[in-house]
Amino acid sequence: MERDEMNKFDLRVSEGPNLVRDEALRRLRAAIVDGVYNPGDRLIERELCERMAISRTSVREVLRQLESEQLIRVEPRRGPVVAAISAEQARDIYEFRRMLEPAAVRLFMERAGKTELKQLRAAIEAFRTAVETTHLGGMVESMADFYETLFRGAGNSEIRAVGGRMLARISALRRASMSRPGRAPHSLREMEQLCAAIEAGDKDKAAEAAARHVDEARAAVLG
Repeated sequence: MERDEMNKFDLRVSEGPNLVRDEALRRLRAAIVDGVYNPGDRLIERELCERMAISRTSVREVLRQLESEQLIRVEPRRGPVVAAISAEQARDIYEFRRMLEPAAVRLFMERAGKTELKQLRAAIEAFRTAVETTHLGGMVESMADFYETLFRGAGNSEIRAVGGRMLARISALRRASMSRPGRAPHSLREMEQLCAAIEAGDKDKAAEAAARHVDEARAAVLG
């Protein structure tokens, strides 16, 4: 993204109920996923301190977390830079998702309550609105909400931790997938089928729908 456009993206962290570090992490992660910072761009601590209005200590904590999520890497003499997702890494992510998400769906159906079911449906409806208005950022955000709810509702701390660490890179790949002509409406149908199977209590059908969605997303990005 060009410097002038980058400056329009609001990274400033406001005071409020959320911890400053958590809010800063959320905003910078979103800036990377949304393409405000592109692969190879340097993340300079001084500039981030100024743009986000937070301390250098907080910036360093945020950068360490983003490095653990593999959204950035630290290069000698350059410091933190935005990491690219290679074709091989994308393949590995999709392969892992295909194992993780059907299992998470089955556990969700065993352990989640009505609140989580309503949150899943709300995420699908938000995704529908984003698709109908061709709002790419809304598509990515609503699907992140869907999977965050799914992993939380599965009631397994390891699934939630591993899935949570992957969500940002999955969102980056999802942005690429949804940019393909015709992919967003197809994805909406796939997610509707998944949500309907969950609501109907059909574990096998829901797990199959989850796996099929990953396969279609992989095909859209990797061919």
